[in-house]
Amino acid sequence: MEKTYFEIKITFVHIVIFLIAVLGMGIFLFYMGYQAGQRRGNPLTAINSEQNQVDAAGIPEELRIVDEKPIKTAVGNTSAKQTIPEEMKLHQAQMKKEQPPASQKNIFTDQNYTIQVGAFADFANAQKCSSRFSSRGYQTAIIVETINKKKLHTVQVGSFATMAEAQKEKAKLENLEKATFAIKKAR
Repeated sequence: MEKTYFEIKITFVHIVIFLIAVLGMGIFLFYMGYQAGQRRGNPLTAINSEQNQVDAAGIPEELRIVDEKPIKTAVGNTSAKQTIPEEMKLHQAQMKKEQPPASQKNIFTDQNYTIQVGAFADFANAQKCSSRFSSRGYQTAIIVETINKKKLHTVQVGSFATMAEAQKEKAKLENLEKATFAIKKAR
């Protein structure tokens, strides 16, 4: 049995064409991934527009309070782009009626103390932690801080006028969660 061999000559032109083809496929795949990321990223623009509305209300951009209770919004601030179905308007009206007036004790001010129960790089994890404490009746806030050039979402619970009140509540939370928390000056 005789073996047949083929001689393959690879020239500089062949190598250049191969590299251009690989580069072209890489650019195509990058573009497809970029387009998929843009489609998936559309809900984030809704969050940013909501944050811009909060900023217009005079609340610092860093501070974003996450709470189970509905927030009253100014009537007539809807733009032409945003349309709300009639069922939603009825539901929102019912939610506004059920909301009790906010007490002074629950307002975050810079003279108060708060308990930090977590710090997360991912906002979704911070929301999970916040909702866990909100379900127990605590007022929570997620604050974005930059520490060592890293963005952290800190979850803070409660607002206490004195350090003694904060320490008492911190001890109660540490017993419930079996974790250690820190008391910080509210911002």
